[in-house]
Amino acid sequence: MKMKRKSWAMLSVALSATLLLSGCWLFGITLMIKYNIKEEILSTNEYFNSVAVDLTEEDDWKDNQDKLDEIYNLLFYGWIENNQSDTATGQLYVYKDTTLHTMPELQAAVSSGEATLVLDGLAVPPNSTVKFPLTEMKLEPVRDLIMEGKFGLYAIAANVPFDIRVFNATVVVIFAVEAIL
Repeated sequence: MKMKRKSWAMLSVALSATLLLSGCWLFGITLMIKYNIKEEILSTNEYFNSVAVDLTEEDDWKDNQDKLDEIYNLLFYGWIENNQSDTATGQLYVYKDTTLHTMPELQAAVSSGEATLVLDGLAVPPNSTVKFPLTEMKLEPVRDLIMEGKFGLYAIAANVPFDIRVFNATVVVIFAVEAIL
């Protein structure tokens, strides 16, 4: 038993000395990108637009893209306006781009697994506007897409008919990079 402890102790000392002498240390850094969405998302049950989120434009992403290790969190905050006389239940979807413009197109993309519901249950009273605080989105189904740095963000309401507007919104991505010193 003493021999094993000595072996591990010697190995630990040797490894530490190697790292210290070589000046090479591996550790992780956690970074956050706040991506302010400049455009409004206008959505009705007949037609809607989406916004392109391009994290690759951000300096932290550019500087660390080759060392990107993990996406930890995907968050949203912003304003949603309901222009209907019934409460709207807002939903956010993520898709690879911004080419979907109708409910049947979005439903087909969801059915095929290409579009993913990442946030649901954003209740907006009739004919009013609500500011939503920082809210966590479902990350796991879209982690790989987010790692690519570009995606389309869609906002609709679960109930029909709907007429909503999303504005002054921000997507926050928290990610880790590997660093070797």
